[in-house]
Amino acid sequence: MSTPENAAGPATNAAFAWTQDPELVAIYDVENSGGWDHEFYLELVEELGATHVTDIGCGTGVFGVMLAEEGIQVTGVDPSAAMIDVARARSTQAQVQAQVRWIHGFADQLETAAADAVIMEGHVAQYFLDRADWDEVLAQAFRTLKPGGHLSFESRNPAALELDAWDAESTRETLPHPDGGEFISWMEIAGVTADTDDGDLITARAHNLLPDSREIIAEETLRYRPLKVLQDSLTQAGFQLVEIWGDWDREKLADDSPEMIFLAQKPLR
Repeated sequence: MSTPENAAGPATNAAFAWTQDPELVAIYDVENSGGWDHEFYLELVEELGATHVTDIGCGTGVFGVMLAEEGIQVTGVDPSAAMIDVARARSTQAQVQAQVRWIHGFADQLETAAADAVIMEGHVAQYFLDRADWDEVLAQAFRTLKPGGHLSFESRNPAALELDAWDAESTRETLPHPDGGEFISWMEIAGVTADTDDGDLITARAHNLLPDSREIIAEETLRYRPLKVLQDSLTQAGFQLVEIWGDWDREKLADDSPEMIFLAQKPLR
């Protein structure tokens, strides 16, 4: 599989490699059909009164189309051509093309002071492995927001990880394939690189057994930044921290919370 560039700018990032494989993109939405993150951010956007939302790392456009169906203008950007193709087809099928602009590219292509809210869902924040890349995407989010606009994203809580549960027995699923039949998926930990400064790098290896008995294996490395690192990076980028939740029910963040969900604001001045 090829290695695309990251969603912030032109630096390369192997974490996104699997998103260039059309066969893996085809089953992505099936494997991630829970929807609780989409509903969370949709409700948040509506509460904020945002009329133009930018979705950084928009993937296959599920969330963007949900927003557009509510009458919200959407700009979605993603470095994966395969995912953007799906997003375009999805918005056409939903007949919301006039509400959506899809960008195959990077966050530095976004307009300045154009959005009321920037969302990075699907743990997109963890795909920025290098600190320079993470700082860059925060800078681009800040730039594309109007004064007073909000940024929201989530990152898995490294203090609550149970890596021993990431094995074939615990993660094995049988799911319907979009083209018919069923596929089986499971995952395992392929490696952990400890980093006490910016958070550990964890590589997961995903196995996908397709209906025709072919097996596609893809690896994905994510950065698990600690709470303080994320807080400090937001402050450094110019944001004011508004809220941190620990799960999709908006429970207060605790040591054992599965998620760290951030809401930050660009100052009015």
